[in-house]
Amino acid sequence: MVYFIGAGPGAADLITVRGLSILQKADCVIYAGSLVNKDLLLNCKKECALFDSAKMTLEEVIDAIK
Repeated sequence: MVYFIGAGPGAADLITVRGLSILQKADCVIYAGSLVNKDLLLNCKKECALFDSAKMTLEEVIDAIK
């Protein structure tokens, strides 16, 4: 399943309850580099694979989604 979660205005405490829940359960998170507050990623489980899409090609993003 793929989810798109908005990072909102940037403050980590302003994420929606649903967005936070999804981050906490995710096996893989692809985030938009400097556009996302890195504190949000602290909500991911330790084994979650994190990818900064700003450093990825489209093909790499597609592979990470699969």
